[in-house]
Amino acid sequence: MGIKDLLRFMKPHIEPIHIKKYAGKRVGIDAYSWLHKGAYSCSMELCLNSDSDKKMRYLEYFMHRINLLRHHKVIPVVVFDGGNIPCKAATEEERHRKRKANLDLAMAKLKQGGASAAFELFQRAVSITPTMAHQVIQVLRSENIEYVVAPYEADAQLAYLCSLEAEKGGIISVITEDSDLIAYGCQAIVFKMDRLGNGEEIVLDKIFGSVARTPSFRNFDMDLFTGMCVLAGCDFLSSIPGIGIAKAYALVSKYRNLDRVLSVLKFEKGNQMPDDYSKSFTEAVAVFQHAQIYDIETKKLKHLKPLPEKLLQSLNGELEFLGPEMPTSIASAIAEGNLDPISMEAFDHFPSSGRHSDSLVIQSSGQLESLEAAAVSTQESCITISSSHKTSKTDVSEKQMSVSNSSKYLKEAAALEKLIMPSEIHGTVEIPTVQNRNSLKVPDNNPFKKRKWDEIQLDPIESITVSPDNTPLKVLDKSPRKRRLSDIQSDQTAGHVSGITDLGYSDTMCINLESQESVNSKPKRVTDGKRGGKTEKSKRGSSKSSENKKSNSILNFFSRV
Repeated sequence: MGIKDLLRFMKPHIEPIHIKKYAGKRVGIDAYSWLHKGAYSCSMELCLNSDSDKKMRYLEYFMHRINLLRHHKVIPVVVFDGGNIPCKAATEEERHRKRKANLDLAMAKLKQGGASAAFELFQRAVSITPTMAHQVIQVLRSENIEYVVAPYEADAQLAYLCSLEAEKGGIISVITEDSDLIAYGCQAIVFKMDRLGNGEEIVLDKIFGSVARTPSFRNFDMDLFTGMCVLAGCDFLSSIPGIGIAKAYALVSKYRNLDRVLSVLKFEKGNQMPDDYSKSFTEAVAVFQHAQIYDIETKKLKHLKPLPEKLLQSLNGELEFLGPEMPTSIASAIAEGNLDPISMEAFDHFPSSGRHSDSLVIQSSGQLESLEAAAVSTQESCITISSSHKTSKTDVSEKQMSVSNSSKYLKEAAALEKLIMPSEIHGTVEIPTVQNRNSLKVPDNNPFKKRKWDEIQLDPIESITVSPDNTPLKVLDKSPRKRRLSDIQSDQTAGHVSGITDLGYSDTMCINLESQESVNSKPKRVTDGKRGGKTEKSKRGSSKSSENKKSNSILNFFSRV
């Protein structure tokens, strides 16, 4: 994932930061990098397609990071990956092969009872799907978080947003784990952001302007830097044997011309260099510079940078490797998260529309009885199309079959109609949709949410109330742990009680009559310091005399015990 060993090679140019640096700014999020990290905690459940709630832990991870940014006043702009581009097909096939092999090993370990070993293999086998991304999109919609699904690579879409002004929807930085963003030319990139907001940042202007740090890129431009990354090996082209990031930097720094570097490699490597490597190299560099992206303003696809005439001539006008062209309606449906970018099937969740004209209401398939009732009760203002789901009943009425046959060719049109103009209609139409087995649940794990003081209730404690007369003591369980001045004075007054008698095995406890006088006595107020001292001395003397007088009652109490 990304340019091999690039971050380690660029370590002298990396600086530690905290995300609060971008308070009040728009920051792009590489969504799939967070999804991959969040899926590690529930990899086994995802691979086994479990129905447990633990399967959705990646949502909690994702929204924790979103809430962290919002807590520090950072405006997140989430970008999801779209379809696969042809020049990345070999890399995707290799990754799929490795995931399948790890899944087979994990299942074998799990059957043998090695849960810990199986868990590590499940983490290597887990795959992020558009359905998982759609689950996140639904939560982002409910939280009013800005997002967009790229037509192909999210990295190219993020690089495009970095080139825009903030007033036009641009972003100032990108949070990711993919080093490809450097080759795409993003000005500021944050890597390895932890749960507290600490991360590592690379700024391109500092890289090209630095003199003291090594490796030095003072004599590089963006084209040479991208060429160096492609030579080292990327997702679009594997490197030549013996060529890593250090060797690629040395060659580009020495010759400062990519065509000359390719000529030198052809001479040095000979048969180790594939015959079509030069063409593949040109295409890989073109992906980093001219990839297909989605223009939010015009709602159309366009290239990251305009294609120069020289490049068009060298490629003979063949641009399929950048991603096939697609209609505007399809591109908009993908960007808004309504269409699976891989299977091109509509998701079963659509945003509400403000239109109230005659349109189609798309529903998921229900029971056969409801379908038959809807088919029989067709009216002029209502069109019902029966789905082709398998059922256990074979005796279907002729009227329903005629409606089903007549509407067979309207399914595709209805789906496209829904994608272009998602709005309500008076009838019910069923089209194949991507069903989500898990219902949408917004994770309630925001540790940065401020709670009001009124919402905080302390645990109640038991308090004993004493009345002047011989009434039983009452225990109050629902009093909060808040003490007023009057409560403290009453506690001081009740503190003069010298004894309590227990009447056999009775449940009621009464105050001793001899000690009732101390209960009825009122505490004296102290007006100044001098009087307070005298009063304290007299108080001590009187307390000693009272103790002598009441010693008999105390002895009687303990003798009974």
